[in-house]
Amino acid sequence: MNASFCPPDGVIEFLEGYQKFLVFGHVEPDADCVASQLVLSSFFRRRGKEVMIFSEGPFDRPEIIAYEQRFRKRIEDSNLKGDPAALILDCSTADRIGSMEKRIQGLPVLVVDHHAAGEDFGDVRWVDPRAPSVTFLIQHLIEAYLDRPTPGEAGLLLFGLARDTGFFRHLVENSGFVFEAVSRLVDIGASPRETYRMIHSGWELAKAKLLALSLQRVESELKGKVLITYQSLEDLHSLGSKAARGSDEVYRILQAVRGVEVVAFIQEEERDRCSVGLRSNGEYDVGTLARSMGGGGHTLAAGYTVAGSVPVVHSQLLAALKHLVKS
Repeated sequence: MNASFCPPDGVIEFLEGYQKFLVFGHVEPDADCVASQLVLSSFFRRRGKEVMIFSEGPFDRPEIIAYEQRFRKRIEDSNLKGDPAALILDCSTADRIGSMEKRIQGLPVLVVDHHAAGEDFGDVRWVDPRAPSVTFLIQHLIEAYLDRPTPGEAGLLLFGLARDTGFFRHLVENSGFVFEAVSRLVDIGASPRETYRMIHSGWELAKAKLLALSLQRVESELKGKVLITYQSLEDLHSLGSKAARGSDEVYRILQAVRGVEVVAFIQEEERDRCSVGLRSNGEYDVGTLARSMGGGGHTLAAGYTVAGSVPVVHSQLLAALKHLVKS
């Protein structure tokens, strides 16, 4: 274990102070969020505690669909009996857990996150922006107990870490501590090959068609430094389900274009609401841009969700990117 990523004072004491936990992640979960919840719940069940995991979803990312049935989508009155504590993972703001936020008001709350932006909520907080993922922090939490993940837990931890780092391509210099943690997971039984398969195989044909459509729509802006594309709800309805959509492949291809510094991908989530993903090749800090829009992330990979149609969001985004590039 890397001592610099040990849980801060108060975290272990909080966890040892309760016998029952309700574990939450953010709406529109990703692999890091899902894996963090699954591993933390597994670990504390091994320690004899009662744990329930919750997520409103939607589980519309292909690599996490198989885990949906393991999550509760609403809180029953019986779930709140027994003096539980709430563990909130990968959420920079309380409302990121969705409508269930109101149901847990008054419960003691521990927050674990790796996003610097957000609000100061929760009774105990472990927020470390140096960490590449929340799964990375969960691994160090288990190790702080002088324990280690099971082979199944190790596989999930590697899955979340690899997905959140773009299979490590978002990491920069002096990131050796990440690979030291990965080596421990692999020695336990996590498989990089299986992890890559989980993330990048099993596509629906519709996903390939959506990828092609997104690439055809690319617009080059700011003298070729910025590429912007989008997917609409109509695309999903005509070519496939939300489970067929994907953005990582779009980023990987477009970031390889000569002269490109920033790739932006707008995805229409519902009428008049879009998510925006941003990737940087290193010269520009897209994390700062995302935080200015109410989102979060890191220097090279960030995003936000905003009200508005695709054309409106595109116009706002381009104005922000012009400011970013100019500054």
